[in-house]
Amino acid sequence: MNSPTPSDRLEFEAPGPGSWSIDAAHFPRPVSRFQAEIHPDGINAGFLECARRYGLLINTLDYRFVNGVAYSTVVPAPDAEIPARFEAAEGVFRNRIWREDLAHWDRDVKPASIRIHQELLAVDPGVLSDDDLMSYLVRCRDNLKRMVHQHHRFNLAAILPVGDFMAHVGAWTNQPIGAFLALTRGAAPESAGIFPEIDRLAAEIRNNQAARKILGSGTDGAGILAQLCNEAGALGDAAKAYLGVVGDRLLNSLDTGEPSAIEVPDVLVSRIRLAVDQAAHQDGVVSEAEVSGLRAKIPTEHRALFDELLGEVRLMSRLRDERGFYSDVWAGGVMRRALLAAGARLAAEGRINDAAHLVEADFDEIQALFSRTGGPGAADLAARARFRKTHRVENAPAELGDAASPPPPMDGLPPHVARVMMALGTAVGSLGAGPPIDRDPAIVRGIGASPGTYSGVARVIDGPDDLRRLRTGDVLVTAATSDSFNIVLPLLGAIVTNAGVLLSHAAIVGREYCIPSVVGTRNATALIADGTRVTVDGTTGEVRIDAA
Repeated sequence: MNSPTPSDRLEFEAPGPGSWSIDAAHFPRPVSRFQAEIHPDGINAGFLECARRYGLLINTLDYRFVNGVAYSTVVPAPDAEIPARFEAAEGVFRNRIWREDLAHWDRDVKPASIRIHQELLAVDPGVLSDDDLMSYLVRCRDNLKRMVHQHHRFNLAAILPVGDFMAHVGAWTNQPIGAFLALTRGAAPESAGIFPEIDRLAAEIRNNQAARKILGSGTDGAGILAQLCNEAGALGDAAKAYLGVVGDRLLNSLDTGEPSAIEVPDVLVSRIRLAVDQAAHQDGVVSEAEVSGLRAKIPTEHRALFDELLGEVRLMSRLRDERGFYSDVWAGGVMRRALLAAGARLAAEGRINDAAHLVEADFDEIQALFSRTGGPGAADLAARARFRKTHRVENAPAELGDAASPPPPMDGLPPHVARVMMALGTAVGSLGAGPPIDRDPAIVRGIGASPGTYSGVARVIDGPDDLRRLRTGDVLVTAATSDSFNIVLPLLGAIVTNAGVLLSHAAIVGREYCIPSVVGTRNATALIADGTRVTVDGTTGEVRIDAA
C-alpha cells in the first residue's frame, strides 16, 4: 500500500520484510498519491550510489509510503560487495572524497539543474494544446524523478564530514553537541534563506518611495508582488529575479501536493518587508573567540585534527540544503505548476472539483483523465484530498514490521570502515532518540538544537497554508521544516518541531540565524495551543508554556 486510502480505519502493514521506521522529518503530512509514486525509486537508487562510493556496509534505505506516511528500512550490503566496500572506505577520509563531490556539484550539477528548471519554467503550460501539455507533464515528471535521485546521490558528501566531526568532538569533550555544531554558523547561506536577490530587491525598495508605498499598502500579498514586478527598470527586474529564485519552489515540503512559495504570497511579502527594514544580511560567521573557546576544551594532542575537521564541516555545510533546494524542492514546484495547469483544464470541464486535486492521482490515472478515457472520478480525488488534510503523521505507528535490531558491533572492522560507519551513525542514527517524558504539563521537552532562550507567542502551523499567519517574532511550532522553508525563517523568534535531530533542517537553520531551537519533541503541536506565550530554551531542549 504505497498511497493514501480514504478510510476512517487505517491499517498499517509493513511494506516488506524487516523493521521499518517512520520518517516524519521529511514528510510531516501524508503525501499525495503522485509523490508516493515518484519518490521511493529516486531515494533508493541515489542512496545506493553514494553508499558504494563511500564504502558503507549498508546498501540503501529502502523507502516506501504506507497510507501516505513515509517509512524506511536499512538494507545491508550483500556479502559479495563487502571487499569492494572495504576498499572504497579506505580512501574516504584520506582523500576527502566529499570535496570531489562538492566540486562536481558546483561545476556541473548545480548549473545544469538551474538551466533545466529555468527552461521548464519558460514554458507557459496554460497555452499548450492538450497533447503538448501532456508531453510537458511527462518532461516535468521525468525531471522530478532525476532530481530526487540527484538529491540523494549527495547524501554522504553532505552529512559524513559533520558526522565525523560530531563523533570526534563528542568523544573529546563533554559539551552538548548543539553547542559545537553552532561553529558551522555562516557557512551555509542558503540554509539561512539568504540570497543576493532578496538583498538587491530590498535595496531597490529602500531607494524608491513608490515601492515603499506599495509594500506598505493594505493590498493583498499577490497584488503587492504583482505591482512590484510590474514596476519599470531595476525595481521590477529585482522583484522578478527574487520570485524567480524562490517562487516556484515547494515552501515546506518535498511533496508536490503542498503549495509552492508563490501560492502563499503573504509570506513572501512579509519576508520582503523584513529585508527592507533590516540592513543587508551579514553572514553570522562565528567569532574567533567562539572557536577558541571550544578549542581550548579539546585535548592538546587532538587540536590539529579538530581544526581540520571543523574546516571540512564548514566547507561542506552548504551542500546539506543546496542538494534539495536546487534539485527536488525546485523540481517539485515546477511539477506542481504543470499539474495545476492541467488540473485547471480538467476542472473547467467538470471532470475534477479542484485543480489541486490532480496531485491526488498517480501518473497513469492522470494520463487517463487527460485523454478523457477514464481515471478516478471527481468524488474519489476529493476524498483523497480530504484524507491528506484530516489524517496526521504523528498518529501513525513509529515502527512497522520486525522489532529493530541493534546495529552490529564494529569490533574487528578495519579502522577506516569503522570510522565511516561511526560518522554515519552519529549523524543520522544515535541522535534520533526522543526526549524523556515529562510529567509537568507546562513543559515540553525535545532536543536542544540551537542555543539561547526566547519568549514569544506560539504560532502552531499545521501546513504551508498556515504560514500566512506568521508574524515577525513568533515562535514557530510545527511538525517539521524543509529546505525551502528558509524563505520565512528570518521572521521567527524561535523554532519548535515535533520531528527532527541535531542535523535536521530546523536545527541547522536555527543555528545559522542564532534562533533558539528545540527539535524532536514528538508532540509539541498537540501540547502547545496556538497563541500561547512560551519560553524556548534551545540549550536545554525545554519549552515552557507560560501562565496566562
